[in-house]
Amino acid sequence: MTCDEARERIPFYAARALPEPEGVALLEHVVGCEPCQGELVEAMRLGHELRAAFARLPGPPAGTWLSVAARTVGASLLAVGVGAEIAGLTLAVEATKSGFSVTGSLSLLGREVPVLRI
Repeated sequence: MTCDEARERIPFYAARALPEPEGVALLEHVVGCEPCQGELVEAMRLGHELRAAFARLPGPPAGTWLSVAARTVGASLLAVGVGAEIAGLTLAVEATKSGFSVTGSLSLLGREVPVLRI
């Protein structure tokens, strides 16, 4: 691994987001490369400080998530449509009182045909 390749991977390693084989290769390089060792130590220190700072932040007030959930009931959370004038497919996710609903429909020549309801 070159220093440039190591430098690209160091932030991901420090964020604990680097796949294990790449992490092993990075550490094998860093053991013999003093400049990359310094960058890795600095990135790890920064990551530790950031995690500690976020851990000290207060959480949301009690009831916040219940309030958010109550306001989203009946709201469309996601809708994806793919198609053209002749045929198309639509998938949608909505919040309901009992959870979430997922629906899908197929559009053929301007007529919509439900094909999925969960």
